[in-house]
Amino acid sequence: MARNIDVFAPTDLARIAINNRIIRSATDEGMADENGAPTELFMKTYKKLADGGVGCIITTYMGVIDGAVPMHNMILIDSDEKMGKLSELVDLVHSSGCPIISQIAHAGTRSISGKVDISKIDVGEIRHIRDAFVSAAIRASRIGFDGVQIHCAHGYFLSECLSPHTNKRKDDWGGSEENRFRILAEIVQGIRAELPDYPVFVKMNGSERAKNGIKPETAVSIAKRMEAVGIDGIEVSCSLGEGMGPMHGDAPVDMMFDDYPSLARIPKFLVPLVKPIIRRTVKVDEPRKLYNLPATKLIRDAVSIPVIAVGGIHDLSEIEEVINDHGIDYVAMSRPLILEPDLISKYRSGKSHQSKCIHCNCCIIGVHQRPLKCYYGRG
Repeated sequence: MARNIDVFAPTDLARIAINNRIIRSATDEGMADENGAPTELFMKTYKKLADGGVGCIITTYMGVIDGAVPMHNMILIDSDEKMGKLSELVDLVHSSGCPIISQIAHAGTRSISGKVDISKIDVGEIRHIRDAFVSAAIRASRIGFDGVQIHCAHGYFLSECLSPHTNKRKDDWGGSEENRFRILAEIVQGIRAELPDYPVFVKMNGSERAKNGIKPETAVSIAKRMEAVGIDGIEVSCSLGEGMGPMHGDAPVDMMFDDYPSLARIPKFLVPLVKPIIRRTVKVDEPRKLYNLPATKLIRDAVSIPVIAVGGIHDLSEIEEVINDHGIDYVAMSRPLILEPDLISKYRSGKSHQSKCIHCNCCIIGVHQRPLKCYYGRG
């Protein structure tokens, strides 16, 4: 039965008072300085988002260990020395009456400092990474973030731990689902030992295209484990990083050859030969809209904690459909807010009902070399 929830009404998300049910999903901006601290452009970007009407902001990926990020110019929350500028960020966003949640992450095999492969590292390094997540969450609380989101999606380290496709260990940290889940369970236990009431969320894959990857039914089982260890809410995404990753839409191949690191290194004389092959092999998934909704609904039906839908949710009608017709608690958006950081205010006022985003995905390619912006298909 359809609900009749006002998506713009204030509500509580795991003890956080938020302004509406529309959340800004974590987005890589490439706006940190060489030390992993927010730049002035980063601050201005978040101020626009906070003033633009979103109910809550989930920050960009914040690395829990120096070098454990997938690109340069990404934020770090790995030491107390980083707290000053991040406190300024929190105060700035709070000054607009908007809550802000820190996303904490480790890039795993995609780390710029070198691959950290769950299947190959020793137990001591696993425990070191576990402790780094706990320390980062405690640091986020001291900074003033309203909560943390542990990044367990998109082929980063904890995603690789959870997925049977990437976790090939035969010891207590791999093999069975219980063992693959162990590091996340211990991270949450470590956070709860110090911060029993602090809101802790997870971003997870509801599906993976890879062979032996997480399927929706497996995701449901993992989500139940998350609730059992004390997670306060789950955002459901997809992908181990295959193809265009969690983004459906166009594949801007020409732009990839200029900006994507592995392709930009190809000698120019080989590009005309390689480019047609890339066009044929880069898989762009369909549909473009609401593509994580099936897995999200399964998880919503299986747990009692809040569930957040993300992926191809752009227009006001889609927001209302997800929440009222499908019973999902919240929606999260990323790409539409790059082009229009005030989009939710436009929706609330009736000035607009549709996003201008065209799913060209140039934004997620360009950010490898430049600060995040919308290219509107002109990559």
